[in-house]
Amino acid sequence: MANGPRMRSALRELRQRWLEHVLKMTALCLVIVCTPFARLFGFESFEARHGGLMLEVVIYSVICIVVETLYLSLFRRKQMGLELAETREAIASGRIKRMSLAARWLFLSFFLALVLLGSIASGPYRMGILTLSVPLFLLFCAAELGCIVNPGEALVPNPRDELLGFFKAKMLQAGYLTAIAALAILYLIYLAAPKYVGLLLPLALAACLLTPGLVYRRLDHQAASNGG
Repeated sequence: MANGPRMRSALRELRQRWLEHVLKMTALCLVIVCTPFARLFGFESFEARHGGLMLEVVIYSVICIVVETLYLSLFRRKQMGLELAETREAIASGRIKRMSLAARWLFLSFFLALVLLGSIASGPYRMGILTLSVPLFLLFCAAELGCIVNPGEALVPNPRDELLGFFKAKMLQAGYLTAIAALAILYLIYLAAPKYVGLLLPLALAACLLTPGLVYRRLDHQAASNGG
């Protein structure tokens, strides 16, 4: 009987979050179509010359962050404190897991494709694509690097775990060898066709990050099979 009110509360909160996401996406679509900030602040000519709607999206994102921060600070401070304490406990106990390797690489590959598209694009849309994709690509690269330096399924793995320490050594070794090979290949390409080096650098970075992740998956499967 005690689970009934808790379940209804969770469903109500889920509906509220979905409604919030729908409203945000609807507002974003309206901003992109109507360009209200360009008219309000007078940079319509700038967008017309450089293409894209990056300033509109940036201003909308900043407004959303400020409004949501004020709302949480004024009306949900106590609830946010409780949720933060529960999250810390869940992270410390290992109940919160990392995103799977496949999911991480789905996002990373998507932004890598956008970076490559922006690199080969021409005209006013090139800078807009790169401005959006490069920071997000580097963000997911940094997140993947964190998974290499601190391997494990838990969000905060145990640093004294000897098995994870062995995995980390093998992953760093594979990443180091891949980086050396990638640098050698890039140097040879630079000697023959230097204009392609900038296009291949994101691919080399992605390969250096993917290899340790694949090594971890193989070692983890081997450990699970031996343990079973």
